[in-house]
Amino acid sequence: MIKKYIPDGLKIRLHLLKNAVRDFSNGYMFSFAKRKPRIIDESIVFSLTQDLKSNEFKKQNILKAKSFIDHVTIWPDQIFSFWKIVGNPSKKRGFVQSRSLVNGETIESFGGGLCQLSGLIYLTSIHCGLEILERHNHSTDIYDDTTRYMPLGGDATVAYGHKDLKIRNNFKEPIRFAISTKEDTVSVGICSAEQPTVSKVDFTIAHQDLDIKVVDTLINDEITLTSTYKNLPSE
Repeated sequence: MIKKYIPDGLKIRLHLLKNAVRDFSNGYMFSFAKRKPRIIDESIVFSLTQDLKSNEFKKQNILKAKSFIDHVTIWPDQIFSFWKIVGNPSKKRGFVQSRSLVNGETIESFGGGLCQLSGLIYLTSIHCGLEILERHNHSTDIYDDTTRYMPLGGDATVAYGHKDLKIRNNFKEPIRFAISTKEDTVSVGICSAEQPTVSKVDFTIAHQDLDIKVVDTLINDEITLTSTYKNLPSE
């Protein structure tokens, strides 16, 4: 009950402090890739492309995040943290309002739509065998087969100060994520001098009823992760 009386800005600062303590205890604190334009010239060794629904505000947020991510070199054993590189998606920093999924409801928020980018970075990473240190699925499945752009189980939601995407570069060579957009698509590629062994990634529904879906992530036919989603209430 007390939480609802705490200002949102203070909640975020408290969560950031909590996350910093957790990063320190996990030994991550001094391993994060920095937001510095250290460019590597290696070509893209693997990439994935998804449909980008015709939403100019969402695309603007993705392009803003791209400007921070594109040229950041992630050295071997360094950790890519989505929010440590992108930073607070505020109006002051050039982000705009677009649709976000919060507690099972769609709302307009600054930085809305970045979850498609974080999900695509996650998908690209698991195909290439990068080590996932933190990933969160959405709480609710709001799509159906005609509107879904991300495979169920392949998402990676991010919420500044609350939920992050953290990926360790376990290659022997530095990498960077290369992001590109066209009119109706968005792509994420991994650039490196090292050619990864690309894994087969599948998502299968392990359980489904009126309330939830349980989805298994299979990498090379082995279950590596399970994600649980609430279903939207039927009308």
